[in-house]
Amino acid sequence: MPRLLLLLAFLAFGLPAAAQTVAPPPHASTLTLPQVQLPPMPDISAGHAAALGTGLFAGALAGSALINGGFIGAAIGAIAGVTIGNWAWKEHGPED
Repeated sequence: MPRLLLLLAFLAFGLPAAAQTVAPPPHASTLTLPQVQLPPMPDISAGHAAALGTGLFAGALAGSALINGGFIGAAIGAIAGVTIGNWAWKEHGPED
């Protein structure tokens, strides 16, 4: 019982501090952010994404079934499936 009362007392001390609000800066509506130059996105087509997704799903399913189930088997299978899906798309996908 004393532990519960002590916990409630500590929580009561934290409530007034949590209720304080911070006033926004006076010119918050005129705040402008600098333009950030993003790095270029990799050139990936819908077919390549489908090959990677199919490899990920099939690899996770096969890894889970063949390596006694569980997360580790699914993770190993997913990594292998993505690798095989990427290789298959690069080797047998349409020519750019």
